Amino acid sequence: MRVRIKWSAVGIFVALAFILSSLAGLAGFFSFWLSTFLPLYAIFSIIYLFVSWEGYAWFQNFSTNHPRKGETIKFEMRLSNDFKIPLSGGTCTFVVPGKQSELSLPIGVFPGSKQSITYTAEIVCPYRGTYIAGIKSIKLSTPLEIIKTEIDIVPQVFYVFPELYRLGQSIEKYTVSSGAILPAQGKDNEDPTVFEYTAPLLQEMSARRIAWKRWAQTGIPSVIVYGEARTRGIRIVLDLYPCVAMNNYFFESQPEKEKEKLAAEDIIMSAAFSVMQYLAEQRIAVTFITGGNNQGVFIDSEAVFKNVYEKSVNIIFSDDSFPDAAFSDENVAMLFSTRPIEAIYSEYEKRMYNGTEPHLFLCPPESKVDVEKKYAEVIKEQRFQIGSKSFFYVADVRNGSKEITDAFSV
Repeated sequence: MRVRIKWSAVGIFVALAFILSSLAGLAGFFSFWLSTFLPLYAIFSIIYLFVSWEGYAWFQNFSTNHPRKGETIKFEMRLSNDFKIPLSGGTCTFVVPGKQSELSLPIGVFPGSKQSITYTAEIVCPYRGTYIAGIKSIKLSTPLEIIKTEIDIVPQVFYVFPELYRLGQSIEKYTVSSGAILPAQGKDNEDPTVFEYTAPLLQEMSARRIAWKRWAQTGIPSVIVYGEARTRGIRIVLDLYPCVAMNNYFFESQPEKEKEKLAAEDIIMSAAFSVMQYLAEQRIAVTFITGGNNQGVFIDSEAVFKNVYEKSVNIIFSDDSFPDAAFSDENVAMLFSTRPIEAIYSEYEKRMYNGTEPHLFLCPPESKVDVEKKYAEVIKEQRFQIGSKSFFYVADVRNGSKEITDAFSV
């Protein structure tokens, strides 16, 4: 609890109390009462303030603690005076997404009856991200507001994760077989079904690998060297390019731009994580890279995917860096981006004619969909002429999640 005291008002109050106390005995009982009024008032105010804290009650309720994207949370808040006497005045500060408001606490004008105030609101969660709602603080003060007290209350935080969709097996054909993407190399990755060659037996080698027939034929002690275990895998590169420029100084006055930006980002996030979810379920290795980074998170199980997914609310599209990891020669990659086609065309075209282009899933903001579709037609014609088999899809944000399921249905 924080306590704020108006020291200037306290000084005036004390000076006035001394003046009145000097009048004691000058006019009988009236002067005595006058001289003791302010000290008694001060004591009464402090006691009254503590009584008021005990008398007020507040309660808030949310229809769900785990909203899904597009879901509406029903928020109800009730403030009440549970004592049957008028209490000291105060306010309740609360927040809902986009604004902060205050309500006066029910003082209770009429003794003998409980007073309460109920506030309801609907909190819409149209996009992925973090939503904050609920009571933020309760403030009470003495009648003359010389002493003010306040307690802070942590509002409820709601995390809305990217929507996940069930995708078909078509994703698997875009993965490659490679031992290089495994998290570690060495004897643990050796596959006894893959014969590589024989080598002379050394002292530190295991007897289980001895090639007995080779030893018998040549008279030279030899061991079998097995090939490495290999698995399918792919790089998932999430480009964090901000597709709509926002002016930070006038952010709240640009609701249409904000909605356009968030809608495109949501499609990209849902598509990327839906693909990774499927691959994790199939035990197909994924290296997940964000922004302009070259290092990523290795995902080889559903448990690891879940951990990465739960941190996805912290991903912010604010990195202009070019996604070089998608155009690396190390492994095949799938790039998810809201970046304009013309911004990646030069690098993509060069790779396309070399047969090493990344798979692309693009989702431009609504205001740029038609222009990007025209660029896409040009690229599709080039791809057809050279016989490219890589994945290429430009989503129309106006169709919502249907674009994701349609893209990976073939």
